[in-house]
Amino acid sequence: MLKGYAVLCVGLLSWLFISGCNGDSAIEDNQERQNIQVSEALDIEVADAIERALIKADVRLLHSKGRRIVVPGLESYDLVLLESQCGLKALENSTDVLKTPEQRQQQKQQYRFAKRYNQLMYQQCLAELNE
Repeated sequence: MLKGYAVLCVGLLSWLFISGCNGDSAIEDNQERQNIQVSEALDIEVADAIERALIKADVRLLHSKGRRIVVPGLESYDLVLLESQCGLKALENSTDVLKTPEQRQQQKQQYRFAKRYNQLMYQQCLAELNE
């Protein structure tokens, strides 16, 4: 009887372990799908913003406001060079003082947008300089 109980416990624990792994996999798959959807939405939003800027012949790059100017996606480039080549414009509602988790999340979203925007717009800016 004790042997049967031990086998049942081992079987039950094995099943729980396997089920738990499958649950993690499903959660990871769902998270990956959400990340892809967010990325695709971001790409559409960035493409639309670039199109609107180019209609106005505006190739300025986005930067954060605060104590130190940061050009997302182009942090390793010389700020003076970027400003002289393309120009800079401030991100709306950007700050280096964050008081709530919502502000932190908003700043992360703005940074992702500005990073993608700047990487694409900088290529457009360089192309116009070479014409």
